[in-house]
Amino acid sequence: MEQKELINVLYDAHVINTKYLETEVSSLVNDTRKVENNSCFIAIKGENFDGHQAIEDVINKGAKLIIVEDVPQNPELLDATIVQVTSTFRTQAILANQYYNEPSTQLNVVAVTGTNGKTTTSNMISQLLESLNRKTGVIGTLHYKVGETYYPAVNTTPNALEMQRLFNEMVETDCQDAIIEASSHALALGRLSFTDIDCAIFTNLTREHLDFHSTMEGYANAKSLLFSHLGQSFHNHRPRLAILNMDDPYHTTMAEVTSADIVTYSLEHPQATAYAHSISEKNGKTEFIIDYNKESFTVEIPMRGSYNVSNYLAAFLTLSKYYQYTIDDILKATQDFTGVTGRMQVVDEGQEFEVIVDFAHSPDALERVMQELIEHKSKDQKLIALMGHSGGNRDSGMREPLGDILFKYADEIVFTADNPRFEPVEKIVNEMIGLHHNDNKPYSIIKDRAVAVQQAIDIAQKNDIVLFAGKGGEPYQVIGNENIPYDEVQTVIDAIHRKQL
Repeated sequence: MEQKELINVLYDAHVINTKYLETEVSSLVNDTRKVENNSCFIAIKGENFDGHQAIEDVINKGAKLIIVEDVPQNPELLDATIVQVTSTFRTQAILANQYYNEPSTQLNVVAVTGTNGKTTTSNMISQLLESLNRKTGVIGTLHYKVGETYYPAVNTTPNALEMQRLFNEMVETDCQDAIIEASSHALALGRLSFTDIDCAIFTNLTREHLDFHSTMEGYANAKSLLFSHLGQSFHNHRPRLAILNMDDPYHTTMAEVTSADIVTYSLEHPQATAYAHSISEKNGKTEFIIDYNKESFTVEIPMRGSYNVSNYLAAFLTLSKYYQYTIDDILKATQDFTGVTGRMQVVDEGQEFEVIVDFAHSPDALERVMQELIEHKSKDQKLIALMGHSGGNRDSGMREPLGDILFKYADEIVFTADNPRFEPVEKIVNEMIGLHHNDNKPYSIIKDRAVAVQQAIDIAQKNDIVLFAGKGGEPYQVIGNENIPYDEVQTVIDAIHRKQL
């Protein structure tokens, strides 16, 4: 695409230097390390670095189109087209959509938002669709997936340039569907701008990210942006669809801001479009009955917890309402569903005790997991829990409630690092322990998470339950400013094998 075709979509842009306007743009970047010959570089004012400071550097590397908010000195002397806009952050989404030829309009885009359940629901949908012979892409916490190709996830929802690039790759590799997790940060920061969403799902809203949103109302408003994104146009001759969890009071907030058609799911309200009841759990699997379209049918999934039944209902409605598959097709696909990495994942290496790995890192999610484990625990079983909390600019107000839940349900606790960043692990843990220092319940503090995992495994006895919470399938630990590779499930497996020697 030539420069002039790319920037022609901008309403309010001041162009300086015009000799390269007919030059083909080779790439669209906002990272100085990714600049190549004839790149378009978008100067973003970030938290830690202002791209405007690198304009001469990127031009020397070959960039021939520079998008700025602040015009550099003597711009006419620079060997590149300079385009001034009001907001480069907003403009990058517009340019990415133009550069990649509006890729999301060529896909079925399903977006999932909520505090808990985004990863489970999105991966359920992807697995079920692939069992029905569709080729999917997934953008979320575990990874970015394009058909059979996997990329490490930097953010749950990437920036607009990466988002549109991934959509374009999905289109080029014949994916039919993009299933994405929509984080509140991404929605508030416009990372999903110019993503043409067809179906949006709301799972729930509990305390998280108040370091960023300040209040629950601000958090809810950010989530609601997904439903206003649905707009008022039809896709494939049908309106856009909102799928809402009736069991969460904030579902009304989502309903109020969207003009899309709405269907609902519930474990509490029989009047919902899809209602699940008679839930029972055995051997790490959950069985339940769904009432839907005046019919009832039994479903079994290889996951524990009623909240995963709720997640399944969201996936079920996506396939039945948006994709219009029959119940028989969905139930057949469900038989192939294998669960989701790090979400109530049972690790069985032949040990005499039960091991669960789960991503639960908010008070609501942790309590749900621990209540589920306690409900099926006998008196002679001990529940051992391992957990930490993220450091840095995260919501430290969650630490005390997390500690309260651990001391309420666990018989023994191992506190350790999560993603401490530059914050001392001891400080984080002491804030979690709060007023429980003098409790009789045994606990230990081990900074190194791998060592802590081994400790939790070593103290487990026959029939005990060991919960590893907070990391799930996250592929790294953030220590200082480094993302250090880390695999909780493999670390747990290795610890079990060492114990068995």
